[in-house]
Amino acid sequence: MKRVIVYGTFLCSIFFLSSCFKVIQLGKLNMISNRNIESKADYVLLKNYAGGDIKEIKKALKKTKASSLDQAVDETVKNVAGGEFLKNVKVYGIKKKDKLYLYVEGDVWGLNDNISYRGFKLGDIVQWKDVTGYKKGVITGLTDSEKCMVKEEGAEFSVPMKYINIIKVNE
Repeated sequence: MKRVIVYGTFLCSIFFLSSCFKVIQLGKLNMISNRNIESKADYVLLKNYAGGDIKEIKKALKKTKASSLDQAVDETVKNVAGGEFLKNVKVYGIKKKDKLYLYVEGDVWGLNDNISYRGFKLGDIVQWKDVTGYKKGVITGLTDSEKCMVKEEGAEFSVPMKYINIIKVNE
């Protein structure tokens, strides 16, 4: 009986270990970009350590399968509104089921003036439908490719809202 339990435990552990993915750091870079960078432009730090959390790595792996370095850089930069290039970069290889996918993390830099994402920018007045009716608010932050921070009229705090749930209002 003991032998069956040990053997069953061994088989289960092999199954679980084979279904996981393995993250390997491939290298560190000072700066990386897929776009031309203007030497006279005044770039600012938009997001520090973008993509550095294991939850973000798992989420990115589900979303995209970047098989080249330029795809991995684009995925990290496009998740920050106004992002142009990365500094202090770490490149990871994620091995999953005999395939190698690339993932990049680092500080996202870009131009700070007139940042917009999906047609929305800071200070835009937006409207959305709630269970109690239509509500208005102001965009206070562009967080990522799916959400922005909106402060409702009369409220103290900003709340995250999905871009698909809000529309821009001209007033």
